[in-house]
Amino acid sequence: MCRFVAYRGDPLPLADLVYRPTNSLIHQATQAMESTTRINADGFGVGWYNFDLSPGPAVFKDVTPAWNNPNLRSVAEHVASSCIFAHVRAARRNDPITRSNCHPFQCGSLMWMHNGDVPGRGRLHRRVSAAVSADLIARVEGNTDTELLFVLFLSLLRPPLQRKFEARELADALRETIRLVTRWWREDDDDRFLALNLCVTDGRSIVASRFGRGPGEVPSLHWCLGSRYDFDGGEPRIGLPDEEPGCAIIASERLSADVHWETVEPDRIVVVRDGLSVAVEPVGEGAELAGTA
Repeated sequence: MCRFVAYRGDPLPLADLVYRPTNSLIHQATQAMESTTRINADGFGVGWYNFDLSPGPAVFKDVTPAWNNPNLRSVAEHVASSCIFAHVRAARRNDPITRSNCHPFQCGSLMWMHNGDVPGRGRLHRRVSAAVSADLIARVEGNTDTELLFVLFLSLLRPPLQRKFEARELADALRETIRLVTRWWREDDDDRFLALNLCVTDGRSIVASRFGRGPGEVPSLHWCLGSRYDFDGGEPRIGLPDEEPGCAIIASERLSADVHWETVEPDRIVVVRDGLSVAVEPVGEGAELAGTA
């Protein structure tokens, strides 16, 4: 399984997420502690926003292992942003290791990443192609389930895709994406594990899910909210959550032993609003989502 981290708050150097924490994303790429796949060496990606220059994100991706890319370290040490996505990839067997298959994916003002798997890639492509516009399906460059999920998600939003979105819009579209994919998985009577840890942002709000169905363990997900994010003796610290919010972080694994980290239970979404309030909500109440396979 892949590993990812999402940050929203006061401007932060990318290195404070990717390199400096005790359990940084680079550490998770080599020694993931909460994943059956300990090595995530099949490419990486980082994305960030600078609204003074553009409404959309900058995205830097490569196929090399994240720990072995000097350009990533240089960028991470010199770029700071108030909204950051970072991802290290563990490709499925026989999946191409190409830049077009690396996360995060970007369209308009939105970024998207995924930790998990949708079995039946060909069936998913056929279903998504039938459900979305030709313009959206033509955007697909790689062959990952993640990119197909992103296209499906985009089809559930009101245009234009370059605008600012309300957190509720993103949450509703994410729920509907999960509902549709779960319904298709059941209709296909597939007994393989479905895992949908998804994360999306427009640079202001962030929404993430922890969700799975079938014979497997749902990938881990954690979050924290604090007044600041800084370092004390090399260990990252989260400011007290009862002070005015200054940062929110969602990550596949805790970046440190800080006591403010909370575990996201399965079948939940985490909604980080523009003002840095955080809500953890059920993915859905209907029969499509409430039961197990």
